[in-house]
Amino acid sequence: MESIFISIASYRDNELDRTIRDCMVKAAHPERLVFGINWQHDSHEFFEQLYDRRCRVIDTDYRESRGACWARHEAQKLYAGEDFVLQIDSHMRFVRDWDRICVDGVRKLQQRGNRRVIISNLMPSYDPDDDGNLPRAYLTYRMGSFNQDGAIALKASVVQKPPSEAFSRGFSISAAFVFSIGDLYREVPIDPDLYFDGEEISYAVRAYTHGYDIYHCHHPIVYHYYTRKTDRKHWDDHGNWGERSLTAKARMRTLLMRSGEVADLGPYSLGTMRSIEEYERHSGVNFRERTVKDPADEGSFPVTRDWIRSKLSAGGIGTAQIDPFSYCNARCWYCPVRYHPQPVEARRHMPIALFEKIVGNLCEERDKKGLVSSAFNFIYTAHYNEILLYRHLAEMFEALRRHGLRTLVLTNGIALTPQKVDLIARYHDVVGGQVCINISAFERDRWIANTVAGNGASPATTRRTFNRTMKNIEYASQYLSGVSIQVNEPDPNEALRQVEFARRMFPAATVRSVTSLSDRAGILHDAGVLSNREDIARKNAGRSSVAGCTNTFPGIDGRHFGWLHVNALGKAILCCDDYHFDYTFGDFRTDTLRDIWLSDRHATVIERSFREICTRCSMAVWR
Repeated sequence: MESIFISIASYRDNELDRTIRDCMVKAAHPERLVFGINWQHDSHEFFEQLYDRRCRVIDTDYRESRGACWARHEAQKLYAGEDFVLQIDSHMRFVRDWDRICVDGVRKLQQRGNRRVIISNLMPSYDPDDDGNLPRAYLTYRMGSFNQDGAIALKASVVQKPPSEAFSRGFSISAAFVFSIGDLYREVPIDPDLYFDGEEISYAVRAYTHGYDIYHCHHPIVYHYYTRKTDRKHWDDHGNWGERSLTAKARMRTLLMRSGEVADLGPYSLGTMRSIEEYERHSGVNFRERTVKDPADEGSFPVTRDWIRSKLSAGGIGTAQIDPFSYCNARCWYCPVRYHPQPVEARRHMPIALFEKIVGNLCEERDKKGLVSSAFNFIYTAHYNEILLYRHLAEMFEALRRHGLRTLVLTNGIALTPQKVDLIARYHDVVGGQVCINISAFERDRWIANTVAGNGASPATTRRTFNRTMKNIEYASQYLSGVSIQVNEPDPNEALRQVEFARRMFPAATVRSVTSLSDRAGILHDAGVLSNREDIARKNAGRSSVAGCTNTFPGIDGRHFGWLHVNALGKAILCCDDYHFDYTFGDFRTDTLRDIWLSDRHATVIERSFREICTRCSMAVWR
């Protein structure tokens, strides 16, 4: 019987043991499975399943890990000539007889004339606490947009009516599910010097130029646990990840854009059976010009009012952003609050009864498999506000708990008092370790200039505010699990400096930086802070209109069709970048979610946004 080598890179993952067990149990022929596992863990972490005779294990102290691609590369070394290879993550679930589906699929696709075949899919999500209830959803993906480093995003969407044919040609892979013939590992080894961004598209291009055809299956084969809110990530433990990421991005640009930044990529270069220009024609991507012309968008889906209505009625709401309090006590340099007055009428607390109505509408549609995805379980409650100032904070947490929903506490730290920390701790099942402190600096004068400058307070008051904020963060990092600090700084050197500063001050917290900042659909451009106009014009040269949004997650089709946004007034708005509420299309004080979502007004607003605000946004999909 043909053998299958299963490669797993696992970093301190509590799901590893269950993933291996589920893979074995769901296989039609578990006896043909062999696992190659790079187990990156702490000394107290133990999994019984790893001692199964079918598991080849590299036992790695997590402190020695060099990132995901390095870990996959090391696991790949355990391959010993098996007939097929499967690369997965360590947090997966499988459909029954998955091995038969994959092997038979490859054999059938090889009959088209090319033995070099890859099956790779974006995967629906599963809940580890309810993994017996796996959704029957098919996800597809298309090219998104390039970021400033040259990496390209993948746009995910749910296909409501999959094609009758089992497989279709694709152009990229999902690194968490790659099934192919064993020759793939011999011919296209994983580059250990990549880190995260660009992993999938660079490997797809390399495989394609080595003669491999990529296919997507039209029904789920595996499921993926995306959020992993309580698990440690590599970048949480390794302060040098930013340096590795910079090195990796230079290698990726050398491979795809022929930038010449790396003299020799060695065995991780392009293949010789096809050119990268052939790949670009196949996928619609031009790496040097950083443009995307998605073949799936050409002609088949004209942006008409009827097309918009059909997208809205397809039932793709995957998450929601409800801002129950529309005021912020800071004036951070990277936020519109500093430069533009918020609408006066929105500076209020949403009645808790209204919040509960909106949440109830969402869960009702989810439970009856209506407009809301069955995987819906998360609501964002903070954006241009300081959520900790909401007078009904405890009642909000209680309402989310009753409905089995989770949220993120996003705060600047000023109002993160010990009393608020204790409240969050009582609702750990709702917040789930998701406390993120959004900040720009940790030196007093720099923090004052970047955060509260111009608020009219005296110098003595701003100094006291800084000292109190630092004490708040220290208390939270000690008494809450999963506290993260996000440093917002576009200069990479300054970002690293502030990150190191924060790590010394708060060793118990996870600290990371964000250097690629949004200008909020031109709002900050107008304020002279950030600019994306030239990038937008360059990337979309020759295109005439907007047709969607790349701000997606698996199963969530952009801001227009996959998100519900509601402001403190209870009004449905276009998206989080509709700062002045210019694109409202419903009122939850008088109407239900179904009436609002399927209204003519909603379709009209989306159509208008494609001509107006979205044209100023770096997240737009252009035709």
